[in-house]
Amino acid sequence: MLVASPIQAQNNVAEDVEKLEKFLRSLDGDYVDPVATNALVEVGIKRMLEELDPHSVYLDPEAYARSNEPLQGKFKGIGIRFIMVDDTMTILDVTPGGAAELAGMRPGDQVIAVNEDTIAGRSLRSSEISQSLKEDEAEAIDMLVQRQYPETEQLALRLRKQDIEINSVPAYFMVDNRTGYIKMERFSSNTLKEFRTALDELNDNRLKHLILDLRGNGGGYLNVAIKVADEFLEDRRLIVYTEGEHQNRRELFATSGGRYTDGELYVLVDANSASASEILAGAIQDWDRGLVIGRRSYGKGLVQRTIEFSDGSAMRMTISRYYTPTGRSIQRSYDEGVDAYRQELRMRAANGELFSEDSIHVIDSLVYYTPKKRKVFGGGGITPDVFIPLDTSLSDDHLYDLKSRALIKGFAFQVYGKEKEKLLADYPSIEQFLDGFSFQDQHRAFEQYVERRGLSLEEDFITTYNDMLERTIKCYLTRFLHGYSAYHQALAYYDADVNAAKEQIARGTVKELGLK
Repeated sequence: MLVASPIQAQNNVAEDVEKLEKFLRSLDGDYVDPVATNALVEVGIKRMLEELDPHSVYLDPEAYARSNEPLQGKFKGIGIRFIMVDDTMTILDVTPGGAAELAGMRPGDQVIAVNEDTIAGRSLRSSEISQSLKEDEAEAIDMLVQRQYPETEQLALRLRKQDIEINSVPAYFMVDNRTGYIKMERFSSNTLKEFRTALDELNDNRLKHLILDLRGNGGGYLNVAIKVADEFLEDRRLIVYTEGEHQNRRELFATSGGRYTDGELYVLVDANSASASEILAGAIQDWDRGLVIGRRSYGKGLVQRTIEFSDGSAMRMTISRYYTPTGRSIQRSYDEGVDAYRQELRMRAANGELFSEDSIHVIDSLVYYTPKKRKVFGGGGITPDVFIPLDTSLSDDHLYDLKSRALIKGFAFQVYGKEKEKLLADYPSIEQFLDGFSFQDQHRAFEQYVERRGLSLEEDFITTYNDMLERTIKCYLTRFLHGYSAYHQALAYYDADVNAAKEQIARGTVKELGLK
């Protein structure tokens, strides 16, 4: 980068500040046209931070408030998740005990109007509606809801906003009688408490093997990730250390009393596992504590400090690098600039890395060794111990129209609406439903549903993609019937990475390598 050079001239900050102040005052007092200096300053700060590294950023007041929301663990809302089906806001699920559930809303309900403003059929994006609902400062929101099943009716609902918890651990369950699974989506203020609750409940079920799913976890609070790692490592094990030009080396160690220091551990990562997730996965890998499974992680090894401004905006400025216990920096290179850095993730697919382990390019000079003499790599994310290729069927071109128009979800809503009571009676448990429900009986109904929406399927399309369609529809029906946590249980049932962990358990790989 241009200004973040290891060889720097002696800074004269006072002179730099004087120059900037004179520049702004000259614009304000002498420029030919009116100038909004505040907007110019924002552009300038953004551009200057981009010259430093890809993770030093400026956030305006609205963006800063939005970015903090998931990490604070709660927000004022009505407790719904939704998608757009046929240009209509359609409820995916409702938060137990939330305003929507209390008002009688349920999955499949279509929202026609919000506060007397018609939103159905307007080609609005989900993000637009979501942001509008959050920015509405009223204590209650009025919604006109269309319910299709068991009979068509319109409901006028008033939903009073309340504190909605944002779970960072949305699901945990026993995969089998000795194997547990925990999904962790971020490291927020609530994460440690949620994680300990999940781990304690799984331990009550004689937990012997734990699958910790960090896929898609973009990070969060560093100190929380360290406390989670502490639950797995023995006393005085180094978890991570940080160091920067103006920051002395700071080492952070595990303490005694971790809740899961003896059982087998399997950590799932992918290209969207970043920062704090990589700290946790790196510590587990470096101490030979468990197996890391999946695809190479993001590669963010920079630590930011948040500096707030008086107008509610803030900047997150990189102050140090973090290093795993073996001394690895897993930060990807950004020498070619911010744009190239951001394009690198997309290039992984183009280069075949997501589908072939041989396509992962590691730097031989950045090889490190664990206490068990296993090779681990620095310079670009956490390379998994067990590589699992991405499922190519999920991105098949033939399925694009179905997915982009949410037609698979829409059909699942139809089945749920028509057959909810029968499905619950025939399949009392999630396991019975996943094992017993067959999409074969729904082929003609699915074809008709799609055709009514103007899409003609190719001959043998449904037969060719039966397995994928059945898996997807089963997962959504599980969600509608049993809730969001159960949805993750259904996803895990078919998940290649989860099943790879189960295969490693069956093989006894962790015992064989002494990773405990």
